[in-house]
Amino acid sequence: MFEWWNKIRRTMPDEDYENIVLHKYEGQVLSTEYNVNDPDEYPYHNIFPHGHGKIKYIYDGEVVEEYEGSFDGGQYSGEGKLTKNGEVYEGLFIENKFVE
Repeated sequence: MFEWWNKIRRTMPDEDYENIVLHKYEGQVLSTEYNVNDPDEYPYHNIFPHGHGKIKYIYDGEVVEEYEGSFDGGQYSGEGKLTKNGEVYEGLFIENKFVE
């Protein structure tokens, strides 16, 4: 899902990537399993950012990635701004890839 991550990530052991946590998300979401008429029907469901939002990931107390813009089913898709390890990518994203 995040193939571009390998191209621009800072060097850290692979096992440390499990310690990256979603710190905060503000925006719209999409859940394919959630039933608004019976929320207890399936208490464990996936929620994906969808529409416009802002997301921040933290590793070892440091922000390693922050994105604000359009999401489509959990992926960066449309106009957005990604800040990662001091680098800023602003423009069009398609399926989590910065295009232009």
